[in-house]
Amino acid sequence: MLKILINRLIKNNYSGEKVKSKEEKGLLKSYDKAIKSNPDNPNSYFNRGNLKFKLGDYLGAMKDYNTAIKLNPEYLQAYHSRAIIKERLDYYNGAIADYNFILKIDSLDPLAHKNKNIIQQRF
Repeated sequence: MLKILINRLIKNNYSGEKVKSKEEKGLLKSYDKAIKSNPDNPNSYFNRGNLKFKLGDYLGAMKDYNTAIKLNPEYLQAYHSRAIIKERLDYYNGAIADYNFILKIDSLDPLAHKNKNIIQQRF
């Protein structure tokens, strides 16, 4: 799966090539420092993943979301964010799997229902 996503990232140029502002560079350094000082905090990975996502570094964001999920297997926000990346990379089955996991934990999650239904209606 990771190999497929990497190939899609390269094909679609989602490699984090956007220019980072000074503030964004500083934020990345802050998150890196927070992770180095407390590598078991899933929130730091999630927040850094959000910044990487904003910067177009989908592969880096995906890795951070995966780590956040590994550290906290019920981190639903990380599943949401990861599903969005998977959808953008046309990995719809993976996105649906993440939404299904969210709905297993929180069957009333409106965003998971909405996004899952949108994907399913396309196919």
